[in-house]
Amino acid sequence: MSEPISAVAIGDGIKNRIHRGAYAPGQRLIEVDLAEEFAVGRGRIREVFKTLVGEGYLEFVRNRGVYVRRFTRAEILEMGRVREVLEGLSARLAAEKELDQTQRDLLRAHQTRLDEAEASNDVDRYNAENFDYHATICRIAGNRHVEQSLARVRLPLYRLQLPRSFSSDSMASSNRDHQVITSSILAGKPDAAEAAMRAHVHAGNQHVIRLAEEHFR
Repeated sequence: MSEPISAVAIGDGIKNRIHRGAYAPGQRLIEVDLAEEFAVGRGRIREVFKTLVGEGYLEFVRNRGVYVRRFTRAEILEMGRVREVLEGLSARLAAEKELDQTQRDLLRAHQTRLDEAEASNDVDRYNAENFDYHATICRIAGNRHVEQSLARVRLPLYRLQLPRSFSSDSMASSNRDHQVITSSILAGKPDAAEAAMRAHVHAGNQHVIRLAEEHFR
């Protein structure tokens, strides 16, 4: 008889659905449905909910249930300012590394896919690749404190960074930033990599300022 799925695995599955947009901000999660889906007791699901509320993925509304958390514009901008520093540091640390061939090939492959998504005006593909690109830079940087902190402040941007209204010109501008960041890291230029990344994240924060109120809490 197989072991029941762990709370950690269930939590990772829910977080992955939030990242992919399968669960939308403000969507209610039904305890009994998830318990049936994962073939576990409702107590296990309540344990997962409690953890994800603590991590900022979900929110508990008294007498109503548990929902995928929605953030205010002000909350996202506050986290965005922190991201400017942390993402910049991540790029600097990556550029300071003596990259092996696997890391170089991985970074170049990300950039190629970003270029292809931009060329085809594929917002969904670009959005997904964008997050993978930033995560790869963070892993190359190799600082677990930066990585853990970034996981928290990136959260509300999973479905905000490139909404459907995102224009081809804006995607092109974003990808030009990526190209500079990529070349700076590959060339081992920490100052340039950090400056380019911080400017890139700052531009994303400006984008949040311009988004319609419907995207927020």
